[in-house]
Amino acid sequence: MKVKALSLLSLLLALASCRNDAGNGYPFYDGDDPAMYCHDFSRPLGEVLDEVSGMFGVNIEHGKVPASRTVSFAKFRIRPWSLDATMEGLLQSYRVEKNDGGYRVIAMGHHQLSPEQGGAMMGYLAAQYSDKETWEARKAAIRADLKANMGIDKVPEHFEGKVFMSEPREYDGYTVRNLGLEILPGVYCTGNVYSPSSPGEKMPLVLNPNGHYEGGRFHHYIQTRCAMFAQMGCLAVSYDMFAYGHEVMFNEKYHKTALALPYDILCAERLLDYFLKRDDIDTSRVGITGSSGGGSQSFFTTALDDRISLSMPVVMVSSASFGGCTCESGTGVHFSAGLTNNVELAALCAPRPMLLVSDGTDWTQDFPRIDMPYIRRIYSFYGAEDKVANVHFADEVHDYGPSKRQAAYRFLAGQWGIDLSSLTDADGAVDESRCIIEEEDLLKTWGPDYRDMPRDAIHTPGEFAKLIGWEQQKK
Repeated sequence: MKVKALSLLSLLLALASCRNDAGNGYPFYDGDDPAMYCHDFSRPLGEVLDEVSGMFGVNIEHGKVPASRTVSFAKFRIRPWSLDATMEGLLQSYRVEKNDGGYRVIAMGHHQLSPEQGGAMMGYLAAQYSDKETWEARKAAIRADLKANMGIDKVPEHFEGKVFMSEPREYDGYTVRNLGLEILPGVYCTGNVYSPSSPGEKMPLVLNPNGHYEGGRFHHYIQTRCAMFAQMGCLAVSYDMFAYGHEVMFNEKYHKTALALPYDILCAERLLDYFLKRDDIDTSRVGITGSSGGGSQSFFTTALDDRISLSMPVVMVSSASFGGCTCESGTGVHFSAGLTNNVELAALCAPRPMLLVSDGTDWTQDFPRIDMPYIRRIYSFYGAEDKVANVHFADEVHDYGPSKRQAAYRFLAGQWGIDLSSLTDADGAVDESRCIIEEEDLLKTWGPDYRDMPRDAIHTPGEFAKLIGWEQQKK
């Protein structure tokens, strides 16, 4: 594996050779239609009704439905706990709201359920297993489908690509480096590595996928918690989402496509491959945490990979949502083992430690009442109820703000035996005052204007799609 430090020489070489096809404000632009890389999971309505008929054992006459009539996101609309709810989901595509002076027609969100529907889904899932053995069978069935439904089943399991690491920037108690990791030929994961200034013999590893926040991994939420994890003695890695943020390989117009999840999960997998080979990493203490879209990546990665030993998805897990962005639900990941949802996928963490953080103003508002009892039951199959916790902030919003970070620090420290006494202030809170928010240009792996980007980097989604064996439709 080749490791190269970003230097003045590499900068000059990059300036001399790098491709720069600037356009529309992006360093690398192409004119493909993002719709080429989207799935709407459309199926003929008659075909779906026949499937529903067999599922519920009831005759459904649909001879007058035109053969050309299709329904988008068909499988998302099937409610296996109720025929009536399924028929409503399949046949109702729009809802109407009155507003001043008229009406507004709104497409039904395939990824959204009411709290009552979410609760019904949890009841349906819970009825499928009653003990550790039956749950393990369900878990195995879900995992058997996950890679294919995430879109990474055709990707080589092992790939040792180039690694670019900057010189460290020294701060009070920690250092920061910029990282570029090749995850497939010409495809790079970009991020930052936060390390303790005086690391122990073995450092815990904490992955920090970013969510849909302005600036991506440069956001102060991510910088602060990664710097704090490093002061706690961990090596913390933050990294970009697919086509999102201020340092991207692909134009941001491709973020809301089915290519996003394969890229995001591959980044996590390759980061684990790379860092867990290092002699200074404690492979028994490997965590992942993020909020919003980063929360989705956290529980998706945890569900897939047993190398993750602790998970902390923040303001994301809910039976009322499959994920609000195509980057989360644009593949068939929720069709694993027939049909699953984010709560069941998060429960695949059991019996490993997991903290779930929810708030009172988004789709997680009912998590303590509807979803946490289900997850606690799964943990009880292992006698591990003490390994799972929910912290709910009823008066807070959708973020990874100070109080949520405090909960994460405490949970991680408690599970991993980290002494926080030297890092707490007079009020008993973990003291973040030494965490420095760096300027964006300092954090950029490839430097300002992408000057250090490798010459072999690919920038068209078609090239990436070919590498992962992407298919036009996954149903």
